[in-house]
Amino acid sequence: MEAHEFELFYQPQIRIADGALTGAEALIRWKHPQRGYLSPGVFLPVLEGGPLAGVVGEWVLETACAQASQWHFSGPGRLRMGVNLFAAQFHGNDLDLRIAEVLRRQQLRPEVLELEITENIILDQDDFILQSLQKLRAMKLGIAFDDFGTGYASLSLLKNYPLSRIKIDQTFVSNTCGSRRDEATVAAAVDLARNYDLEVIAEGVETQEQLEKLSRLQCDEAQEYLFGKPMPAAEFTKALGSRWGGAATTSNPA
Repeated sequence: MEAHEFELFYQPQIRIADGALTGAEALIRWKHPQRGYLSPGVFLPVLEGGPLAGVVGEWVLETACAQASQWHFSGPGRLRMGVNLFAAQFHGNDLDLRIAEVLRRQQLRPEVLELEITENIILDQDDFILQSLQKLRAMKLGIAFDDFGTGYASLSLLKNYPLSRIKIDQTFVSNTCGSRRDEATVAAAVDLARNYDLEVIAEGVETQEQLEKLSRLQCDEAQEYLFGKPMPAAEFTKALGSRWGGAATTSNPA
């Protein structure tokens, strides 16, 4: 952190119906001076449980919002920015105020920002997290439930928490075309989202066949290598002009 070796990469999120770019997920990488870029799986478990989680989380939030603001004012459009939260960022009961200040500094509308949370964050501090998320939704921020389908409390979380989107885990999506059970799981998740008035995005989409299957299941959006690997901001910005024609659209999570 002190050596500024953390960087953010961005992965595109695409609307399945017409292929339009709708958002980007900010993903942290560590550019190690000897080993090069390290994937999150190498260091995130240690970071999440250590004393720097809150500090790094705030840096990720500020950096991602600054990038979203830059894209907005440079012309690509109002691109939704997804940011993963650490549990430590909920400490202090003022997350909504801190995020409001970040948005003010970066001149960013709140509906552009989508905060991603996992079941583990919620289960650690159930009631406390619920209150924080209610404040954030009242600000018109998006709240996405990541890794949907892999935990134990997914259905109760859909019922009780102020979510705007679910992200279907790639373990189901990757085998949608080869497993009737995985296909049924994805179909059920999409149906649940519809009935709860939530949007839904499928992670782990790597083939055209998977994309066509998701389209038939009426999934809203998709993300993963078929559309682009996580890439540095400069590379993503270049792709905005060449791959997506400089245009971006975003749905309103409010």
